[in-house]
Amino acid sequence: MANVENNQAAVWVALKRLDLNDDRVTALREVHIPRGTKMTTVRQILAHSFRLDIAEVTFKIRNSRGFLIPLNSGIPVNSKQMPYVLEVAKYFQHVNARPRSIAMTVIHRSLKSRLQGIVRRIERLEELLPQIKQKQHDKMKKDIDLLNQKLIFLHKRMQMAESCYWEGMFRRAPLW
Repeated sequence: MANVENNQAAVWVALKRLDLNDDRVTALREVHIPRGTKMTTVRQILAHSFRLDIAEVTFKIRNSRGFLIPLNSGIPVNSKQMPYVLEVAKYFQHVNARPRSIAMTVIHRSLKSRLQGIVRRIERLEELLPQIKQKQHDKMKKDIDLLNQKLIFLHKRMQMAESCYWEGMFRRAPLW
């Protein structure tokens, strides 16, 4: 059984070097992990125990059932018969790039159809440009005529107001 002190946990770890394309367990060691340490410190302790270079590798630790467990100072104590498996893998080793899901011909067709739509809209605007100018001119002429009518009406009212004069007295007495 693993030896447990009050501030350290002794866990059994088996090493599997996936970065070297080796699926076998190559080493089994007892590693003492202090409680309350950070993940980076636990990683360095494991690397030092197995004499690993941590520069371009990542660690995955699995329990006896094969499930990933967090690599921190809270790793539960285990036995030599059921050790944790420390998998050492390269970065992105298990990520396989998929081929492009959309073929370039589809992208080319969609961009071509968008471009043709924009060209059609521009051609339509160029065709309608003389009509648009004529409509703007007609609307402006209509607005000017309306303003002229209002000015004539206001001018008549002003002349009527000027024709009134003051005789100096009210015709009726005010009611105050």
